[in-house]
Amino acid sequence: MKRVFLVLWLVSIFAVVFAAPYNTTIKVLAWDDALTQALKSGIPDFEKATGIKVILELIPSGNLLQKIGVSVSVDKTDYDLVTVDEPFIPALAHLMLPFDRWSSGKVFKKPNLNVFAPNAFEAAQWAGVFVGMPINANVYIWITRKDLVNDPKYRNEFKSKYGYDLGVPKTFKELRDMAEFFHSKGIYGFAPFTKQTEGSTAEAIFMFESFGTSPLTVQGGKVIVSLDEKKAVEAINFYKELLKFSPPGALDMGHSERIAAFNQGKVFTMFQWPALVPQHEDPNNSLVAGKIIYSAPPVGPAKGAAIRGCWVLAMPNASKNKEAAAEFAYWWASYETGQNLIPKGFTPARSDLLLNPTYNKERPWFKAIFDSMKNAVARPRFTKYPEASQIIRNYWLAAISGKMSPEEAVRKMKDELNELVGK
Repeated sequence: MKRVFLVLWLVSIFAVVFAAPYNTTIKVLAWDDALTQALKSGIPDFEKATGIKVILELIPSGNLLQKIGVSVSVDKTDYDLVTVDEPFIPALAHLMLPFDRWSSGKVFKKPNLNVFAPNAFEAAQWAGVFVGMPINANVYIWITRKDLVNDPKYRNEFKSKYGYDLGVPKTFKELRDMAEFFHSKGIYGFAPFTKQTEGSTAEAIFMFESFGTSPLTVQGGKVIVSLDEKKAVEAINFYKELLKFSPPGALDMGHSERIAAFNQGKVFTMFQWPALVPQHEDPNNSLVAGKIIYSAPPVGPAKGAAIRGCWVLAMPNASKNKEAAAEFAYWWASYETGQNLIPKGFTPARSDLLLNPTYNKERPWFKAIFDSMKNAVARPRFTKYPEASQIIRNYWLAAISGKMSPEEAVRKMKDELNELVGK
């Protein structure tokens, strides 16, 4: 009888081991939005498949850098995985395990880099090393009112005045013309982002890059100030021109103001971040739901540029549960997880999900994300990015608001960036 019990006990142990390769707990720190809230619903399935218990802590994105700073060090960490907004990768890279040293995965296999959207994995790169894995293809996309573009009266009037067809603005010239046209019809042609937050830095970089210049670049492993003053002034003056066709309060517009204006049918075209698109498509809160065309941003005088803001899933070197943490990362990045979580608000980083015909029909902005990623540009890669961002933002806003001439603002921006780089 004892032998029978022993055999049954061993069988039960083997069943547990083979059913769930791990018996451990990991802690994951992430930002709090629709994407990560959607993630929570899939965690029980992951835990069942792996035997890994997941403690997922969600906090506002603006607090993440500080939280990581006090929770992760060279030899100690409170988390096995952390999400990092890509501009802060350079400052945290030394604390993270390079992606090529992550385990291959027992249950969920390590994804090949080529499954991700174009340029997405570059978000995790610093000094030639990938220090994590992108988990969303977060990038500027462009939204344009389909009902206005297709209105026969507007189409005839626009072509009569400007000599070409009304449509989604493909160039900055077309953007300016169409913004002017609709402003003359009582519809604001464009909605800017001008709050004293990171969003205004992104707008500045978008405009500078579109005109062919960058505030900071890395050359030979060294960060240098590279802003071309003439091109930067041209970028500022063009943005000031767009402000003429923007809603009242255009110098103090953030996400909530822009979303409200667009949803009320007051704006023709503007950029948007993918995570915020569902608010435009909610028929209970938007007058323009189902009336939007999604595309890559218009091309500037120098090139097309879409600001990238991917979140990177990174693994602290000090984690004691690296294999289990990698399993969770691979599950998050898997095609099957994307399929299950997209209906709950998940925005994927994988090309095969972004280009899936079914999702393109239900969520037409997915194709726009993929197209925008082809011309994705990063904000300056710099260990002191937060300070650089503040300098860029301060002088950009001073220039577009008229508090300072564009020429003076650009000179002072360069001076302060040079001082920061030299420290």
